[in-house]
Amino acid sequence: MHLATTPVSHRRVARFQYWVQDPCCYARRVNAIKGRGPLSERVVAVVGAGASGILTTTQLITQAAVLSRDHKLRIQLFDHTGEMATGPAYGTPHECHILNMRASTMSMYGDRPDHFLDWIDSRIPHGSRPTSGDAYIPRAQYGGYLREQLRSAVEDAHRHGVEVEFVKARVTDCLPGTGKALVQCGDVVYPCDAAVLCSGDLPGKGLPQLAGSPAYLPSAWQYDDIARIPPTASVAVIGSSLTAVDVVVLLDALGHQGEIHCFSRLRSLPKVQGAPTPWTSQYVTEERVEELTGGGARQATLAEIAGLFRQEIELATGTPLDWEAALCSARRPVAETLPEDIRDAAGGRNRWYAALDATGHLAPHLWHRMDDAAKEVFLAEHASLWAMYRHSMPLPNAEKLWRLVRAGQLHAHTGLRTAVAHGGRHTLVCVEDGREREFGADYVVNATGASPDITELDDPLIGNLRQAGRLRPHRHGGVDVDFGTGQLIGLDGTASAPVYFVGPLTRGVHFYTNSVETLRTNSTATARSVLRGLG
Repeated sequence: MHLATTPVSHRRVARFQYWVQDPCCYARRVNAIKGRGPLSERVVAVVGAGASGILTTTQLITQAAVLSRDHKLRIQLFDHTGEMATGPAYGTPHECHILNMRASTMSMYGDRPDHFLDWIDSRIPHGSRPTSGDAYIPRAQYGGYLREQLRSAVEDAHRHGVEVEFVKARVTDCLPGTGKALVQCGDVVYPCDAAVLCSGDLPGKGLPQLAGSPAYLPSAWQYDDIARIPPTASVAVIGSSLTAVDVVVLLDALGHQGEIHCFSRLRSLPKVQGAPTPWTSQYVTEERVEELTGGGARQATLAEIAGLFRQEIELATGTPLDWEAALCSARRPVAETLPEDIRDAAGGRNRWYAALDATGHLAPHLWHRMDDAAKEVFLAEHASLWAMYRHSMPLPNAEKLWRLVRAGQLHAHTGLRTAVAHGGRHTLVCVEDGREREFGADYVVNATGASPDITELDDPLIGNLRQAGRLRPHRHGGVDVDFGTGQLIGLDGTASAPVYFVGPLTRGVHFYTNSVETLRTNSTATARSVLRGLG
């Protein structure tokens, strides 16, 4: 969202510019004109205008509208780009990048599950068939949806006495004040009563041994750089997750003709999402987990949680869970597994996906109820295989990949050991079937996604907070926050400052943090806590 295109009057644009220059001076001037003393005002800063920031801002507006307040509320939304929803997930300009979840699951509003579908259909020419809830919509369209909902929320805000400002600035630090927070943008400091940090996905340092190679792309989100790869060049994609799939489908859409090799340490490409068969969980439920843990009196073991999932999957499929087959599937050649997965998905035979998908909303709660030893074993030994099944690729993407596999253009390899650059060429070494193999590539794209280790992130805000001890890395990845409120926990183990965090970087606490469903839940809880703290 460019400020120049925001539907506001010239007077409101002038007011916005005045606020950014000196918000306190503006408030004093307005009150002087009205002939009264300064009004009590509370300011909330939201840092980052991606999906997390937009969801948090709309929640603050929605909840403030129904609360009794004896103060004015001003929300400042910071983003260094001056635009909204242009991060890695929804900022892609390429139509081939589709949502990894069906349209029916992507509403911004928990109480209006069809809202996104209705929004799409309102833009289809009259007489056209309404969008199916099973459709996978281009992610760029979802970015437009987020931006429009923010604009609508801002219009509602003014009717309820809530002011919203968009500040184009890069936030470099968040300093403690006397019961407040100070948002720092270079040499400029903005005082606020509470701050919500919504940094989104941030790429890590990737493969430092390749950093000096001009043909190495350290992030799969460098869309323009991927588009400049010569069409006949050989490309190595490091990673085998949905991010890697995005790289492959983009190369395909650009007409790439050279060979593409996907490399990973442990497992092959994601499984394929099955038919959207409704499923009501019988074993993986909040009631079962609370019963298992005595209402949180003790933490669950990995075996106990895995047992619930085994029962759920066996109920859904009607057959015993073949764990060995699942493990073997992770390393089988993609030329064998992908056609099988596509047939099962198209024919509605992979009922395990419906069972797993039905548990998505419970993932943070399940993670919260597991003991630390269970989490560590899961992350070290099982997370990769879990992601292969739980985060399956949409059927349209699977069919594109299968076409490339059939043509001999796409290959997938497990057992990656090293990747080095030498003389403008890259060499990747894998161990497959007990044999070491070398592969050469003209270009390498790092598609391992965001790093869970915040010490690797090249981000001034995260770095300054960590170095000052105002942010504590979580032992299971990301930043440490209070589970229920999102309040940031410092190095001393306390959540004393009015600073919160919403988004993918709370993965160590909430585990499943990239879904709209989880972001919606967390932004709602954080907004509630922030507004209560304002008094």
